[in-house]
Amino acid sequence: MAKPEVVVSGLERGEKLVLTEEEALEVITFLVSSAEICLREPIYYGTLRLVDAASRLIGLIQKNTPVATEGFLRGFKEDIDTHKTLAMWDREAYYDFLRKIPFSAAKELKRVRELRGKIGGEV
Repeated sequence: MAKPEVVVSGLERGEKLVLTEEEALEVITFLVSSAEICLREPIYYGTLRLVDAASRLIGLIQKNTPVATEGFLRGFKEDIDTHKTLAMWDREAYYDFLRKIPFSAAKELKRVRELRGKIGGEV
């Protein structure tokens, strides 16, 4: 017996978010330029540049209206943008922030993978 056709959302299809060539080049240029300038900057500036790159990438992804992660990405970007300047004024608070954000991202990744696994979509 054939299964009835079911209309699914982008989340259920595991829809891919795509950057334009210009957007991808913008992120790549920022990352490699940051790597080069880290040769002359204080070591903690590298971490600041990485979280800033994450924020920039999230901003580009948000243009494509992500289905599964829209709320998380909005809040995560706000959190990064709010706390990244602590690197200049309160280094210990900034380091605490850096220790916290990988857990938040991993938790969201796990949630999305579990959700897609439940509905049979790709990761």
